[in-house]
Amino acid sequence: MGPGDQVFLDYDGTLVPISSDPTSCFADRELLSILDGLGEEYDMYIVTGRSAEDMRRFLPPRYRVIALHGALLLTSEGDVPLIPDYSRYVEICNSIALRKNEIREMFHGARLYNKVGGITVNTWLMDTATRGRLEDFMRSLAEESGMELYLGKQVVELRIPGVNKGDAIRKFRKHGRKALIAGDDITDEEAFIKNSDALTVKVGPGETSARYRVSDYMEMRSLLRELIRRS
Repeated sequence: MGPGDQVFLDYDGTLVPISSDPTSCFADRELLSILDGLGEEYDMYIVTGRSAEDMRRFLPPRYRVIALHGALLLTSEGDVPLIPDYSRYVEICNSIALRKNEIREMFHGARLYNKVGGITVNTWLMDTATRGRLEDFMRSLAEESGMELYLGKQVVELRIPGVNKGDAIRKFRKHGRKALIAGDDITDEEAFIKNSDALTVKVGPGETSARYRVSDYMEMRSLLRELIRRS
């Protein structure tokens, strides 16, 4: 990796720890320093399933963020939809979000968030049986709405069909440039598989298609600091 090469980084579990409170995952001073250092040397993107609203709260606007698994690009100049009919999916999600209280009553511990282009139900407070019933319900809801079901770490999510981090990253890859891609979850596996020529890094345990592995977000930060030092 050298100056001008590309870096694509997942956020939760990769740059910050996974939290039972998804509203509190703010970037700390150390992380901001690392991202600034990377941005000075590399063509850097944060690639996340998070909403635009979340990422605007967690990070300053100087960083480019590919949000909603690849549906939206956030820049300092505004948001750019990366898929056709994005507004239609926003309407679908707004409609589903109106059922928030109903879903909370049906599934004890469920916390539903409208990502304005996706729906996430946080399952940290749910027991295994309740989560199983929720998954079945969300699967039916996905079929009715035309959304896609995704089961992740402590989340059950409806996302825009056909949108994934792998294809999103490929849109921004530059010919002749090396790329580092890092992530911790199933959605990041899509990025690893569809960008097998890149330096791919799995953060944490579990089966992976990535070429390399680090133990957790702190070791990932150490790797990124070393990358800056050697640039």
